[in-house]
Amino acid sequence: MKKIFCFVLLLCSAHIFSQTDYSIASISEELREYSNSVIINELVEVDVTNIDKMKRKTHRVIAVLNKIGDGDARLYEFYDTNSRVKDIEVTVYNASGKEIEHFKKKDFIDVSRTGISIYSDDRVLGLKYTPTTYPYIVVFESETESGDSAFINPWYPLRGYAESVKNSELKIKFDPANKPKYKPQNLEGFDVSISETPEELIFSVQNLKAIRLEEHSPSIHKILPNVTIALNSFKLKGNSGSGKNWQEFGDWMNKSLLSDVNDLPEGTLARVKSLVANETTNEGKARKIYQFVQDKVRYISIQIGIGGWKPMLASDVDKLSYGDCKALTNYTKVLLDAVGVPSYYTVVYGDTTQWDILEDFSSIQGNHIILGIPNNDKITWLECTSQDTPYGYIGDFTDDRDVLMITPEGGKIAHTKIYETEENTQENNSKVKIDVEGNITATFKSVSKGLQYDDKYLLPKQKQDDIDQHYKKKWGYINGFSIENINFNNNKEEVVFTENLSLNIPNYANPVGSDYLFCANLFNQNQYIPPRIENRKQNLYIGHGFVDTDLVEVEIPENFTIDGLPEETILETKFGKYQMGFSQSSDNKVIYSRNITINKGEYPPSEYENYRDFLRTIARLDKTKILLKQNVQ
Repeated sequence: MKKIFCFVLLLCSAHIFSQTDYSIASISEELREYSNSVIINELVEVDVTNIDKMKRKTHRVIAVLNKIGDGDARLYEFYDTNSRVKDIEVTVYNASGKEIEHFKKKDFIDVSRTGISIYSDDRVLGLKYTPTTYPYIVVFESETESGDSAFINPWYPLRGYAESVKNSELKIKFDPANKPKYKPQNLEGFDVSISETPEELIFSVQNLKAIRLEEHSPSIHKILPNVTIALNSFKLKGNSGSGKNWQEFGDWMNKSLLSDVNDLPEGTLARVKSLVANETTNEGKARKIYQFVQDKVRYISIQIGIGGWKPMLASDVDKLSYGDCKALTNYTKVLLDAVGVPSYYTVVYGDTTQWDILEDFSSIQGNHIILGIPNNDKITWLECTSQDTPYGYIGDFTDDRDVLMITPEGGKIAHTKIYETEENTQENNSKVKIDVEGNITATFKSVSKGLQYDDKYLLPKQKQDDIDQHYKKKWGYINGFSIENINFNNNKEEVVFTENLSLNIPNYANPVGSDYLFCANLFNQNQYIPPRIENRKQNLYIGHGFVDTDLVEVEIPENFTIDGLPEETILETKFGKYQMGFSQSSDNKVIYSRNITINKGEYPPSEYENYRDFLRTIARLDKTKILLKQNVQ
């Protein structure tokens, strides 16, 4: 259940000001630079005076400059069993502003919005328009009504990279007794205006230039200007909700979403109690219950009921042996309750890009559910949707971010595990033998921990062809190698993954007359150099640190000698450290060692080129060769 609401978040719809000059000429060159599309004018009007019926009108004029920008037109509206699309239409103009096509509601396609879900009551009414020429201009108009006022789309005047905005405005009409709260973010440096009257909030912006995608930048949610908006009192599928603060919000979730879904058959209760009968600690019991859940159930996504937020009954999960993240987490929690182990149903943004629940803004947030088990002053986090993830391991999908724990006392903000640089290790040990023809036989052992474990522990579940492709991609700089034997060991107790391989590599050593040039770093060459970015605007962001250690023992053929060894090289920067060296253990054996540490961190844009130079130097040093000279009699 990795992305339930991320797509909706980027959807932020809008309505537009009245205007008649629907032409590309009305857009300045400044707004067209780096842009695939330009919002010429938009106005979104939201009415939440009645929390039982939230109304929204959208009027948007957008210029699509090229094929990449087609999706930016967003010619659709979502709805479900508790909402409807009253009206929707699209008018298309050519670059000169001449109308060329017009589409009414009857021309739109109505389809289920299942996505990754096996079932969902969400639907989408959309138009698939195929342009005949670029650029073109689209006028999109819609009107919707919803019985849910728990979700007010956040205002993102810029919805992504390579989009610019001439004018955009969001108006929210409200009941003064239930004034929406709002949290502006990333507005510095943008021409954004926020004003209010006793019954209306107004957010507007002019002339937002496109933001380029720049590699190694912070999360887009920390870059795009936006305003998050919510009501303290709201309705969700007919259920009244409130959340002036996280404590109150969590109390509402407990009572309205979680209190009536914890029933289990007596047989299952007896079984799990027997399962943990010999365990004397909460951790021992929790490990047994977690394994029981992994053995019994599987994950599927189901988005029905109260906004996709209420778990299905624990008894239904027990009977059907499947569920989504809400259902499986709740099922695990109920089983733990039965054996006396406390745990907390926890809301999180699941994404490999770190994304926090807003600590100072209580509202419906998140797209995933995990479980927290208190362990003295720490929390052990469980990913309940996986049949393979080790106990207490969450990986980079939910690590190092603020989350919302639902406790008996209400909601509390907590922070998930941080995998420190020194925990994310990969230790490679290889033995390499070169024959007189320059061919190589090698054994390779790699031990991975921390987040580097996350990259590999599912390898044993893959087909052999996929495993072969994994290594061909990993060692794409080695031509023609063949893997003779593979053995994996996944130690889930210690969270350590070990790879053991035997390989043949024909013609690896490069002939130079009767001699050979040989690169000892066979299995961990850095091939990546970040692209050049002129006039970089965003900070350099390194989300996770890691440590790689490589040791290669090279046995050279008889009648060959080593013609000198490169000196040890050490590079130290704020981004990390690199160390590489050679030593000769005997007449026919050379030891190559390599250690690299990359530090997690965020740095000003000016440091990007220095980071790029660091990785480029590593890429060059990783190709260091030694000369093997043949002894001529």
